[in-house]
Amino acid sequence: MEWKVLKAHFLIFLTMIFWGISWPVAKILVTFAPPLTIGFFRFLAASILFLSFLAIHHRRLMPSLSLTTLKWYFLLGGLGIFGYGIFFLVGLHFTTAAQGAIIAGLNPASVSIFAHLLLGERFSRKWKYSGIVLSFIGVIFVIGVQALIEFRLDYFVGNILIIGAVICWGLYSTVGKKVMTKESPFETTAGAVFFGMVMFGIGAMTEKFWELPQIFDWTFIIGVIILGLFVTFFGFYFYFNGVKTLGASNTSIYINLVPLFGAVFSAILLRESIYWTIIVGMILILLGITIINYPDNRSANPSSDDD
Repeated sequence: MEWKVLKAHFLIFLTMIFWGISWPVAKILVTFAPPLTIGFFRFLAASILFLSFLAIHHRRLMPSLSLTTLKWYFLLGGLGIFGYGIFFLVGLHFTTAAQGAIIAGLNPASVSIFAHLLLGERFSRKWKYSGIVLSFIGVIFVIGVQALIEFRLDYFVGNILIIGAVICWGLYSTVGKKVMTKESPFETTAGAVFFGMVMFGIGAMTEKFWELPQIFDWTFIIGVIILGLFVTFFGFYFYFNGVKTLGASNTSIYINLVPLFGAVFSAILLRESIYWTIIVGMILILLGITIINYPDNRSANPSSDDD
């Protein structure tokens, strides 16, 4: 295996670690500071990095883009950055980081569902739809079965909010796929992050973030650096580099590791309990997403879509 390919695999694996650890880090922050303030500083840091990178390497900033493209970036920022971020942060205020991370394992299934509904995309083989069914059964174990064993209203509410984040991500990815036919994935992400940051900034003003002593605390600063620098900027940069080097299918399969890393880091850093229902749910979600992303080298001719 050549060095370029090996390096891409390593960086994608590292990205999944970043995205997994984001759950316990965010859980710590939401018990420490208001959610809109957290989102604003996270995406402010990421926006500075994204726009600096574009200015240096692409010599292109958003003012040079068309009004139509900026409107798409605004929509993506509202869905995938602000919308997802609100559900993500508020949901974590109620539920555990481990449960949230496992439910968020539905993101690839959500993308497939909205691509099917909005773009008319179909799986190359009908048996792949069983992956969506298995994934949702896994979520039922995390939310429903565990609630029957030990019901906690705060966990239930938080988990429902995390599902809201999953829906936002599916819409964001589906709309983003259309935008990325004309704009590069990196530029599209930079635009979405910028507008999402603006939305969070407007919301953070209602929290009077400039009066909050927490924003000068090292816990807040380190948490924002992790979320803004490693999770958002490096995470997306490494991910898109992987797509370019390895292909979308080989890269996206790594996303299955995020719920696993999220649960593991939550248990290590937050001492959260991992119930058997959560483990079963995680296994079902991972199995379902693996089925959805299982490589199919045969022709995806619709006429043969009846295996």
